[in-house]
Amino acid sequence: MRAIVITLGLTALLAGCVSGGSSSTIDGNWASDDGIFIATFQTGAFTSRLTGTGEVVVADGRYTRTQSTVSLSWTSIAANETRAATCTFLSSRQLSCTPSAGQPFTMTRVR
Repeated sequence: MRAIVITLGLTALLAGCVSGGSSSTIDGNWASDDGIFIATFQTGAFTSRLTGTGEVVVADGRYTRTQSTVSLSWTSIAANETRAATCTFLSSRQLSCTPSAGQPFTMTRVR
């Protein structure tokens, strides 16, 4: 009986980490692991701001979510350039992103 309860618990936990096409698992605040920015995701849109200065909009963009990836498309306000990245979930709290140009980056959900 105990093994069944543990198995059901693990199944529920894993199902929560990879929920369908819903944006709910990404909505919220995510900090870059290098400490440079915090991005706020909400209902298909996001903005980011510098951590040190709290500058409100450094980038403004949109995102789409599939079961295993998040596609980002944004405009860098400072560079006035459109950019894109594809991110994969390393866990329910961490994303690894590969931009179309530039260095890869990771983000961790802010509590």
